[in-house]
Amino acid sequence: MWVAAAALLFVCALAGGGYAYASHYATLAVPGTTVAGVDVAGMSREQIVALIQKRAAAATVTINGDVSATATLADLGTSVDAEATADAAMAASANVIDRFRALVTQHDVTVVVTSDQATAETYTIGLIPPDQAKATDAAVVLADDGTSFTTVPSSEGISLDTSAATAAATRAATSLAPQSITLDYVTQPPKVSNAQAQAVADQANNWVSQNVTIKTPDGKNSFTADDATKASWITVTSSQGAVPTLSVDSARVSAWVQAQSEEVAEEPVNGERNVNSSGTVVSVKVEAVNGTKVTNVDALSTAITQALGSGTPYSGTFETETIEATWKDKTIADGAENLIYQAAPGEKWIDINLSNKTVIAYEGATVVHGPVSIVDGAPATPTVTGTYHIYLKHRMQTMQGENADGSTYVTEDVPWVSYFYSGYAFHGAPWRSSFGYSGSHGCINMPVSEAEWIYNWAEEGTTVVSH
Repeated sequence: MWVAAAALLFVCALAGGGYAYASHYATLAVPGTTVAGVDVAGMSREQIVALIQKRAAAATVTINGDVSATATLADLGTSVDAEATADAAMAASANVIDRFRALVTQHDVTVVVTSDQATAETYTIGLIPPDQAKATDAAVVLADDGTSFTTVPSSEGISLDTSAATAAATRAATSLAPQSITLDYVTQPPKVSNAQAQAVADQANNWVSQNVTIKTPDGKNSFTADDATKASWITVTSSQGAVPTLSVDSARVSAWVQAQSEEVAEEPVNGERNVNSSGTVVSVKVEAVNGTKVTNVDALSTAITQALGSGTPYSGTFETETIEATWKDKTIADGAENLIYQAAPGEKWIDINLSNKTVIAYEGATVVHGPVSIVDGAPATPTVTGTYHIYLKHRMQTMQGENADGSTYVTEDVPWVSYFYSGYAFHGAPWRSSFGYSGSHGCINMPVSEAEWIYNWAEEGTTVVSH
């Protein structure tokens, strides 16, 4: 009886121990797990990541021989993915059965590594001192004339075995331990020969020789790209150890097409006209002219890019559509069509008649004041003519300027000043006893009371027509 009880107790203890084992390793690396030969059993994922990162940082490559350096993995374009490696180390912990299987098996995890040969080559070649001639590839460049392509000859020189450096970096990364190599100079022929570069230059010059023309819709005019322009469209892409390649810069082609299209396109001129109260047009101030818009700039740019890149000529035509001009109508006062200025109903404006030496104030086509006799500019200092607006007013001001002979005049306390253009103004002239002739410095001299009336009646912005 006691024997059976003891056996039962042993089985229970064994089951309890198994459960404790499985639970313990659910988030830890199982026994027998190694990364690059390093035992990581019982470590958490975060601990494994930290361990790998620390050892990878110390896994340098010592270079001896004709050059000397200590390179990191990053210098040689090699990187260790600590996260992915740790995931592989923890894989057996995810499954209960695998946790128990680990008691009788070994689990060596390979470090996850990536390499970039170009980075390794750049670093390794960079170890060659400046006084040593490096191999140079033949190159394709734009000639000094800007219209053709030529080559820069290649030359042989010394180099280092980049593949050996990459292999050493890979060994250091996978073992998470430092490595050392010996690199000696070797004679290196250019990877891009003169003949290969010349073939690319010939292709580029063939592209430049292709005619590219766009015609106007009526066929009467055309735009042809010159060789310098076409050469500027061609991009030569060079990379170490590779034959240069050619492409057509679509953005530059598009810029040229757009520039030519602007010679064809025209903005519309919107018309301005005066109409009377019944809507009848009585005068046209600005004639309406329809505009033109080019609609196929993108399509032409794409077609030119494709044709040139194929070494074939291109001829196309601008397509356009009409932009309708609009009219801006101004309703004028009835009867204003017969006046020098066609004002809207109730619009204030001032008529300066230099022939009659008078000023008349209007609201629309109705005279509200005048005619007032004035003194306008003398023959040597005439009053300006045109359409202006009152822009500044002073109740009293000291005026000064130049006489016709160049001397300076100063007149103090000039009353009721209303400027309508530059230094030209309506103002009172108390020093004058008569009006109706030409004799001022260009301003409109008026009796004081009349200048006051203009000052009070005309707001800033009031139209002034001098004729």
